[in-house]
Amino acid sequence: MAKILYFNIPGYGHVNATLPVVAELVRHGHEIIYYCGQEFQTAIEKAGASFRSYPVAELDSRMIAKIAEHLANVSKYLMKSARTLVPFTIAEIEREKPDLVIYDAITIWGRIATHATGTPSIASYTIMVNEGRKIEIGCRKMTAFAVTAIPKLPSILINRRTLMQEYGEKALQAPLFPSKAQKNIQFILPSFQPETPFVDDTFVQVGPSIDSAMRQEAPWQPPDTDLPQVLISLGTVNNQNTHFYRSAFAAFADYPAQFILSVGKLIGLDALGKVPNNFLVKDSVPQLQVLQQVDAFITHGGMNSVQEGLYYGVPQVVVPQQMEQFINGLRVAELGAGALLDGGDNLTPEQLRDALDAVLTKPSYRMAAAQLREDARSAGGYLRAADEIEAFLEDVSK
Repeated sequence: MAKILYFNIPGYGHVNATLPVVAELVRHGHEIIYYCGQEFQTAIEKAGASFRSYPVAELDSRMIAKIAEHLANVSKYLMKSARTLVPFTIAEIEREKPDLVIYDAITIWGRIATHATGTPSIASYTIMVNEGRKIEIGCRKMTAFAVTAIPKLPSILINRRTLMQEYGEKALQAPLFPSKAQKNIQFILPSFQPETPFVDDTFVQVGPSIDSAMRQEAPWQPPDTDLPQVLISLGTVNNQNTHFYRSAFAAFADYPAQFILSVGKLIGLDALGKVPNNFLVKDSVPQLQVLQQVDAFITHGGMNSVQEGLYYGVPQVVVPQQMEQFINGLRVAELGAGALLDGGDNLTPEQLRDALDAVLTKPSYRMAAAQLREDARSAGGYLRAADEIEAFLEDVSK
């Protein structure tokens, strides 16, 4: 059996998809050592892996949440962190002598360390790859992105140059993010990934990686109602948008549906104002269970949430809180499985109401979501991911 080191980002969207795969590999007799933020230790150990923390105390989900609003901030922070984490990762590989290293596609230290040590590698992708394709995001969003990104470029370039001097040009392939490995496993629907030259025959899309036993979700009792049910959630990162929550209250206070609103643990419920009678407001809900019972999902567009919604065939209204989520929402709309809105301060209650009306009443949305649900179930999920990893191990051992 193989020894596998797994290097990940301490973000729920990056970790959740990997845990069922880890548990399956452990059941097959493989040894997994998993590197992540301290807060994920319990979940990782429940999956059967040995947990190791990074030597960067601030690298946790709170830091990821802080920087995730702008992609340029993510690049800057990860490049800076790599200065510490590349030598750490190389030392761990040399000490543990694994048969395989799996790293999240944005953990650049995984890419550099496996190249430096010549270790077989697989990259796990919980994101859509957009390299090499044209995306129409509009002049206003492009300008806002550029204003944010340009000041970060000097720091990114300085850290890149330093890493290149230490580990060589080939270790820092273009693009830096995502980092391609010898084999690449995407935890998204095959039809969700647009065609791009970057996604070659080293990629396999296994669909959403869902095993409810790995989530430690509390039992859920759905509301007792004959009305349509709608889940509203801005995820675990950008969930402090009180303007959005109040807009939702204004839009749906008299709407003939039952709304289940998850607001996270960082907002006091008193900050939301008067809650309409048709809203059930919680700091968190067992999302996998709730998605099996609702008729629509109003979501921020994080890839984890989008894929879980499609896995259960739920049409969506995507209200993105940052650029990556906007691009995910564009793809949902392109596939006909939902509507995309502007998630900024210009969002109006009327826009929210009109979008939900369309998603609930036009059969095309539910039909598209149902088709994607079938695609998700046939893609193989975590079982196929484990099979692909084992097949790769067999190939590199020959």
